[in-house]
Amino acid sequence: MFDFAMKPKVPITRIGHRRLLRELSHLRKVVRPEVLDELYEARGYGVKIENQQYLLARERHVSLQKKINDLEEKLAGCEIFVGRKFFFKQVGFGTVITIKNLESGEVNRFEMVGPWESDVSGGRLSIDSPVGRSLMGHSEGEEVVAYTPSGRRSYRILSIEI
Repeated sequence: MFDFAMKPKVPITRIGHRRLLRELSHLRKVVRPEVLDELYEARGYGVKIENQQYLLARERHVSLQKKINDLEEKLAGCEIFVGRKFFFKQVGFGTVITIKNLESGEVNRFEMVGPWESDVSGGRLSIDSPVGRSLMGHSEGEEVVAYTPSGRRSYRILSIEI
């Protein structure tokens, strides 16, 4: 029943942690009361299979509760990563890197972040993604091969900002 195996903490930035807390607070204080009001109103028409309003309100409540529980688990399993001392310029959590795709010639700039903060289109690459894992620990000028679901990709690290 209890899982006593220690799960490793997932790194997260302060900004990412605040964003998750704000989202959780919004769901608890704004969205949940609205959903509960809908559910209470729908119950007034009876708790029967024919009452579609009740069934939809109940489904929305269950979905909201799952989302709240998921956010609580994420917050419980994360650790705010403040920084680290860099002895070498290497790709790591919190660094900003510029990489070049050697096949397409496309140059991208990413901040290396935890899995719950990633947004590739917003310039935030997860350290747990296939490309992120391949880049971790490498230095400027190195060529890195990443094996992604869409195939093999080659990148060159152009710069690392600490």
